[in-house]
Amino acid sequence: MSTETIPQVTYRLASEADFPILQEYYQKLNQFFYQVGYRLPHPENVGEVWLDSFRRTLGKFSRVDIAEINGKVVGFMLSRIKRVPAHMGGVMVGELSDMWIEPEARRLGIGDKLSRLALNWLREQGVHSVEIQVLRDNEASWKLYDRMGFKLEFRVGRLLWEDYIE
Repeated sequence: MSTETIPQVTYRLASEADFPILQEYYQKLNQFFYQVGYRLPHPENVGEVWLDSFRRTLGKFSRVDIAEINGKVVGFMLSRIKRVPAHMGGVMVGELSDMWIEPEARRLGIGDKLSRLALNWLREQGVHSVEIQVLRDNEASWKLYDRMGFKLEFRVGRLLWEDYIE
């Protein structure tokens, strides 16, 4: 009878040295988005554009947690802080923005741990609440967040002109 060993997963904050692998993994995540209902255009250099969206706020209003197995990055989560408009209360809210886990590292609790690391940081920052956006057909992510206590607040739809019924 063989016993499988569960790999030891370590967690840390991302540094600039991680940007190339984060860029590569975000490109994979972005491809996955289109499989689970994403309907916006696919920009060239999407990983680079994504990095630029938080690079200047990293360590202040954004953070990337990384999961590693045997020194290899196997996943990440980006979390951010933003202010909602005054007509919505004007409070600071957290956002669990993007998460990717390599297929071979899934089902090890990494998504749960990365999410909780981000949530703990956001709580320490004193945000009012935390938002997520989960694409329509991404049931695995919704189940994770549902188990944590997230509640569906509103739905977002998108009309592409070729779908418009006049």
